[in-house]
Amino acid sequence: MNIAGLFGIISALSVVTFVISSSTKNAKVFLDPHGAVIVLGGTLTVALLCFPFNRLFQAMKIVIGAMLGRNENDYVEMIDTIVNTSQVYRTNPKSSLDQIPENAHPFFREGMQMLVEYGFNSEDLDRILQNNIDGKKKRDHDEVKVWHTISRFPPAFGLLGATVGMISLLQTLGEPGAQDRIGPAMATALVATFYGLIFANLVFIPIAEKVHEIASQDAVMRNLIKEGILMIQEKRHPLLISEYLKSFLAAKDRSGAPGESGSSGAKNAA
Repeated sequence: MNIAGLFGIISALSVVTFVISSSTKNAKVFLDPHGAVIVLGGTLTVALLCFPFNRLFQAMKIVIGAMLGRNENDYVEMIDTIVNTSQVYRTNPKSSLDQIPENAHPFFREGMQMLVEYGFNSEDLDRILQNNIDGKKKRDHDEVKVWHTISRFPPAFGLLGATVGMISLLQTLGEPGAQDRIGPAMATALVATFYGLIFANLVFIPIAEKVHEIASQDAVMRNLIKEGILMIQEKRHPLLISEYLKSFLAAKDRSGAPGESGSSGAKNAA
């Protein structure tokens, strides 16, 4: 469970609830179905015009996993797995696949299969792994683009809702008692703008940034794995592999990595 994502959802709902309850005498004014239909319906309609349905469905699946699932990359654990695998590969390449944990990154398992079972040379292996990374980056970029594009629509449709409300108000100004309806009518008209800003800034933009962050972390992980596999193929010393792969990480993230004090990889390599 992604605790940060769940907390973020609860926090967003709490902020909206507090703003609504503390800023008006009658909170029911925010329960305007016309504003919600214009903003959400309009955003959904334009999204369907921009992207195919299966792409939107895939983007939604990724977001659900990102917000509620466990998506942190454990770089230190991956380095430890690469180092341990390299130790086995130096003495018995055929059995190195059996040493890979079941929960290891799928990209590492696929790369080691290419190395051990298919016997690709370093140049071909490097090219295949890099193509895999580039393809994943392209797919991730497309997913981020979906949410960044969608996030542009709600404020515009909120303004549209406010415009429609103002037109409706102006049509009644010449009628008896119109001055008494101006305040409530304007408040109702601006609710659509409120919906547009809320959905853009508390829903769609955070989703786009979250997907972008996950994609960036995955790119680092895959590049780390690629370099590790190529060094395994060259049968480099495990400590050299460890030190090289740790250079991908910030100093504060290296605690527990092979070669650091107290790590299992350092003991095994010694």
